[in-house]
Amino acid sequence: MSKTIDDVVIAGIDANFEGWVDHEGRRVLAPGVVPGDRVDLEVVASSQHHPRDFARVARVHARGEGFEQPVCAHAGPVRGRCGGCPGMHVRAPLRAQILQDRVTELLGERRLRWSWHEAPQQLGYRNRSNFVVTRRAGRLLLGSYAPRSQDVAAMSGCQVVRPMLSRVQAELEVRLGALNVPVGDEEQGLRWISVRAAGLPGAGESVVVELVVREPQAAWLGAATEAIMAIEGVQGVALTVNDRDTNAIRVDASGTLAGECQLIERYGEVELAIDPGAFAQLNVEVASAMYRQAARWVEGAQVIWDLYCGIGGLGLNAAVGRTNVHLFGAESVASAIESARQNAARAGVTARYRVVDLGSANWRAACPDEGVLARPEAILINPPRKGLSRPMREVLSKPASLGAKMLVYMSCDVASFVRDADALEQGGWHLVELQAHDMLPQTTHVELLGRFERA
Repeated sequence: MSKTIDDVVIAGIDANFEGWVDHEGRRVLAPGVVPGDRVDLEVVASSQHHPRDFARVARVHARGEGFEQPVCAHAGPVRGRCGGCPGMHVRAPLRAQILQDRVTELLGERRLRWSWHEAPQQLGYRNRSNFVVTRRAGRLLLGSYAPRSQDVAAMSGCQVVRPMLSRVQAELEVRLGALNVPVGDEEQGLRWISVRAAGLPGAGESVVVELVVREPQAAWLGAATEAIMAIEGVQGVALTVNDRDTNAIRVDASGTLAGECQLIERYGEVELAIDPGAFAQLNVEVASAMYRQAARWVEGAQVIWDLYCGIGGLGLNAAVGRTNVHLFGAESVASAIESARQNAARAGVTARYRVVDLGSANWRAACPDEGVLARPEAILINPPRKGLSRPMREVLSKPASLGAKMLVYMSCDVASFVRDADALEQGGWHLVELQAHDMLPQTTHVELLGRFERA
């Protein structure tokens, strides 16, 4: 049975943008509130391991000065049920302060001056959306899972994506609905749709639509592909097969159904070709600023290693336009390495790329061990959210054996960055400069760019 807590004042707000109040020896957390809000709460769940309860707002008596009405009609839980922007109800200065406090807390006792960088745009920045496909009241709906639920929340008119994506989403709902395309677990059902945009908004912007299905020979695919290609701005339709019972959207490579499925986007000083399933930063402007900064930091290095290089953006920005620069890139995904080679050729950069399992114990042996590339002067790393693998930390923590004098670490998770920084500093590196970027405004995400020098 649920429990109600009447007429309480929210005392604080945490790094997940959830407000809290201490009540009867337990901390009660609730989304959609800010310090100073006077509300009635309904406890909906309790932790069995900590004195902590989770609640929803049953009634609002008054709002604190840090609250603002979300501009998006779907922002949960204040106006809707979408959980994609948990900080949209928090005024911008408070939201920025919460994110900065999280960085400060995790950095701990380090005496390090670091800088905070706001995103140029708080809305309309995101270049990709993934949609769950379902049906509601007989109509096809592209939405997202509501927080802690398998219920699908509407996303039409999403405020953080590029306007082009919202327009394409609306047309997809109408056109695929008119074809009565099966969805979800229905026979031959369409499970997810991913839509990515590239190019200058409003000036030659292009879109690729990726369909994720259980059955690659679904009878409706031909008509659906034709209908999607008729949408203005769509340059290609891709297909991904996923017949597994998993929350992962992609478990295999994508294929082309129609048109051209490789988009070209300019990140920093380099144009990158992006395949449907490839990773590319969702906020082009912020990523470009970070790539340019990393390039400035390593501009004196002649031999550069780009580890976890992906499709090449970070390393190519450091090498483009420079003479006598030797660039080596390593990545575990073969398709990303092939894209990196294409992108290097497009940028006029001579680079050597290799598929390397960067989580394996002998990853270093797969990298150059003779010739000019054998001893890098600077190393660029941009690992996934979990951070560096243990073998990677062990090798990088011996900078003298590598020859490197500088290391630049781009991170999408503050906690894993701090863990890795501890290991690197114990091994002989010194973190001398750090930038924190608001990569995905309205969310809890902070992107870090750190410069390490050999101690």
